[in-house]
Amino acid sequence: MDITKEREDMEEINHFSHKNHPLKLVNSETIDNAGLENRGGGGVIGCYACQKPISSSGFAYACMPCRHFMHKACAQLPLTINLPSLYEHPLTLRDRGPVKDFRSWTCDVCCNVNLGRGFYYNFRKPEDNFKFNACIDCCVVEIGRKVEADVIKEGTRIKIEHEGHPQHTLSLQLRPAAFLCDACNTEDKGLFYLCDSCGFWIHKTCASLAPTIHRPHHHPNHPLTLVYSLPEKFYKFSFYCEFCNIYIRRNDWLYHCENCRYFCHIKCALNAELPSTPRDGPSTSIADEEVDNLLQFPMSNAFTNPLKLLHSGMIAPDDDDDADRKTMINHWSHRHPLFLNVKHQADMSGCSSDRLEVCHGCVRHISLPYYSCKLDGCSFTLHKYCADLPLRLEHLLHPPHLLHLTLQHASIYQCNGCFSGGNNFFYQCQTCKFYLCVNCAFLPKSIKHKSHKHHLIQVIDREPLCSMCNSWSERMSYACKACNFILGKRCAMRMPNSIAHRYCKGHEIPLMYPPIMDHPEDFFCDVCETEMHPKFPMYYCQKCKNSFHPWCISGDDYYENMVHEGSRNVSYHKHVLTYVRRKRTPKYVCSNCNCDINGRLVLECRAKVCNFNICYLCHLLMR
Repeated sequence: MDITKEREDMEEINHFSHKNHPLKLVNSETIDNAGLENRGGGGVIGCYACQKPISSSGFAYACMPCRHFMHKACAQLPLTINLPSLYEHPLTLRDRGPVKDFRSWTCDVCCNVNLGRGFYYNFRKPEDNFKFNACIDCCVVEIGRKVEADVIKEGTRIKIEHEGHPQHTLSLQLRPAAFLCDACNTEDKGLFYLCDSCGFWIHKTCASLAPTIHRPHHHPNHPLTLVYSLPEKFYKFSFYCEFCNIYIRRNDWLYHCENCRYFCHIKCALNAELPSTPRDGPSTSIADEEVDNLLQFPMSNAFTNPLKLLHSGMIAPDDDDDADRKTMINHWSHRHPLFLNVKHQADMSGCSSDRLEVCHGCVRHISLPYYSCKLDGCSFTLHKYCADLPLRLEHLLHPPHLLHLTLQHASIYQCNGCFSGGNNFFYQCQTCKFYLCVNCAFLPKSIKHKSHKHHLIQVIDREPLCSMCNSWSERMSYACKACNFILGKRCAMRMPNSIAHRYCKGHEIPLMYPPIMDHPEDFFCDVCETEMHPKFPMYYCQKCKNSFHPWCISGDDYYENMVHEGSRNVSYHKHVLTYVRRKRTPKYVCSNCNCDINGRLVLECRAKVCNFNICYLCHLLMR
């Protein structure tokens, strides 16, 4: 009833219902003590006006000697009310007084039967024998509505200027309505502001949004700031709401963190809490212990071989008899006997120690245990797990037919999984001309990835849109369906966790995922010198403040499955060039395209006065 109060609370008042003494404002302790003395009434103090109990948790007006108590609101009821839209005549507050026979009466508004005592509002016209009675509850409700309507009506006379629509003034409208708000872009019913000159509408609540807010799903030291349009500096790239993943339009009202390039619609920011199921729950039915055994990506460095890690737990140690028997094998892929190596050897070629020997099966750098050919002049090597690969394979990328393991030296195939050219081991369906390199054929069905809190499941999609780089990727990808999160195979597996580069000497550059904290300025790639999308992963050096596109610092190697050996004469260089793969310092770059070529197939000039290297792709383009 506080909305009916017409004057400030006073310590003492004179009230028409108790003319003998003034009524004093008493606190809850006084009310409690009076209740204890009122044992005959069950310890409850009743209001003289409305005949309802007085709560001991507030204040009331009372004459203690006479035991006369009233709610503050009841004591402050207006003596007359005039609501022509509801009642034909003005109503006067009256007191039934000490009615001895307790005759009941009926409210002409709500038709409820009331006891004889207490206050009521009444209009009398004796000459026509007419009277109208209304209980104070009904009148208080109408008085409250009138006060609220008066406040709203008064508000409509006030013109406001708002930063979200600076060109015109806004007026508060008297009646609530449901409409599409130009601020939050949602349709809610309520009071609203309307532009005096154009069709701009916003909810009253949207007009009084907090300028900054903190949310648990963002960095605790970075408040989200209200802006009334996407800042112009971010026009160059596409951004999406962090919660609903809907495209951010230029005229959207947003809460954002400029430092982190974090954008969200105002309703999403205010209504969203920390994600619950399914995002916080398990995304699939894989048991926890199995998740712990999944391969973790990105790999520690560019020379880590996922195929080896995948097979290392599957290859049981040989017993003594099998060990003696398998130290030498005749493999279908090579015409000479192959001998097992289980201990480190000196570099077989006699070249510098940074040369990388590769397995002729998977074309990844050789590691123990492996088989090698001991015949002079033959450098064939084969990982033990590559020697044990199954000859036939069923695969999701080609469900109609079995795939057969093949080695084809004379021609080059193109893998349907990674699109790399190769002349090593591959699985093929000759009928359909379908080819799959052994690295793609044995990719794990599930992985863990640094960029997402749930494990990811391998999916086959003809055109998956990668959540990391927003590019259409290869058909093979990894997804968390519960979160609608998907990584193309390149973003999932091909980017190492850190990499060396000549621009950052003496240390490696880590792969960073957005947001990159405390970097308020724009990012520019130090290789191609173009601006970088701040929401995509990048190689970023905190020490040197250098930024790199992943494809600029270590682009896709579409010839990673090529095995070439020996030397050859070329038209674009005066010396003989030799095929080689090396693991060198960050200075090891292609002399033509200036890209990093560590671990890649290159042609190298070994003349003492020449420091020429060229990657295999540039070689193909220049020959």
